[in-house]
Amino acid sequence: MPRSGSPHWLRRGAGVRRRSEKNVDMARLGWERWAALGGCAFAVLYIVAFTTTGIDFDDTDRAVLAHYASSSARAKEVVAFFLIAAAALSLVVFGNGLRTAISRGTDRSDPLAALAWAGTTGCAALILAGNALSRATALAAMDDKFVLNPSTRKLFENAGYLLFVSGALAAILLVAAVAIAVFRLRALSRWVGWVSVVAALLLPLAIIFIGFLVFLVWVLAVSVSLWSHGRAEKATAVTV
Repeated sequence: MPRSGSPHWLRRGAGVRRRSEKNVDMARLGWERWAALGGCAFAVLYIVAFTTTGIDFDDTDRAVLAHYASSSARAKEVVAFFLIAAAALSLVVFGNGLRTAISRGTDRSDPLAALAWAGTTGCAALILAGNALSRATALAAMDDKFVLNPSTRKLFENAGYLLFVSGALAAILLVAAVAIAVFRLRALSRWVGWVSVVAALLLPLAIIFIGFLVFLVWVLAVSVSLWSHGRAEKATAVTV
């Protein structure tokens, strides 16, 4: 007879459940580490696309015609297209990790996780759409039969820019969900909550580009928090 009052099969079942829960926690921590990498990749790819490919240039008629007449400039536009698309996909990885971090709390966190995911997918989709519209002129200009009208290009560029702005506005849902999750559920460090509040208030300034810079800084800050939080939780889980 075992000395313990609990049956052997019951103790064994409890041990299996503990191991299963530990494996689930470790998997969630893995997603958070990937989210940190995804957030850093988003910021880096976005910055590289707009600072090294020459897609931001004077919009006078002469400058527009000269830009799209250059094969190297058109090639850089194509490179920028793939860099920005990769940044948008990295943002999805980042948002998925945040959803995991938020849902690690209680069941009450599920609506916040869903809100964060909605903001992430909305922002990423609008970035992809704005990117495609803004780079459409460069792709069309590769055809020798294409006749470029600078005014039409400006129309496409402005429409693409407004889609980027809309993406930043959609990101308010993500930022606000993170702020609420930090203060109510302590999903991440408390300083992330205050940074998120400030970012949510400033994101509407995307209409004059400042909001984009705020969002990039916020993503980098949260990525650092996710990485350090994941390392701490992983060390705790290993010692248990």
